[in-house]
Amino acid sequence: MRISVIMPVCLSPYESNGIKSASDPSFKFMRAVQSFMDQVYIDAELIIIADGCEKAELIYNLYFNKIPNIHFKKINKQALFSGVVRQTGIFMAKGEIISYLDHDDFIGKKHLKIISDNFTGEWVYYNDWRITGKEGNNLVFTERVVAPQLYYIGTSMISHRRDLNVVWGDGYAHDWRMIEQYLIPRKGTSIITPQYYVCHFHPIDL
Repeated sequence: MRISVIMPVCLSPYESNGIKSASDPSFKFMRAVQSFMDQVYIDAELIIIADGCEKAELIYNLYFNKIPNIHFKKINKQALFSGVVRQTGIFMAKGEIISYLDHDDFIGKKHLKIISDNFTGEWVYYNDWRITGKEGNNLVFTERVVAPQLYYIGTSMISHRRDLNVVWGDGYAHDWRMIEQYLIPRKGTSIITPQYYVCHFHPIDL
């Protein structure tokens, strides 16, 4: 197995320090899983970790449980933005490379192929795409430039070797603490922008 994609999911509404959950979360969860299924690159698995979420478990059992490279585990409900959820996915992963997909985002068909074709060193980072609006039925994309520093890099912008044994912390900025401690001191490579589409950020929610 080349790539394991980790997807934490909790479809219950939440709000904390101005950060609000996405609207229509069940649809967006299904959209995210479908975007994995549409990949042209097939040497990959999707690992869905439900953060105590029965609704996600129901959707998985209805639509995705017979797909051999999609795996699901429900864990006990964690504190908001707990690192345990992603860490559980890493423990289950079989891929050489760990990538991430939030349940309210989606990836383009060549996303994993671009990562696999360009992966060198111990981890890679890349720009992602923000969905900034709609023109008719078409989404408007804006490229977001990554930098290995606080507020300019996150899970949508990184992939890393599984054997680095990274450890996720807690809190909304936990992705920076993990990246700062476990990735930045190692050999990282900037690669061409793959196809990660960020759909939920204030004030856009698509």
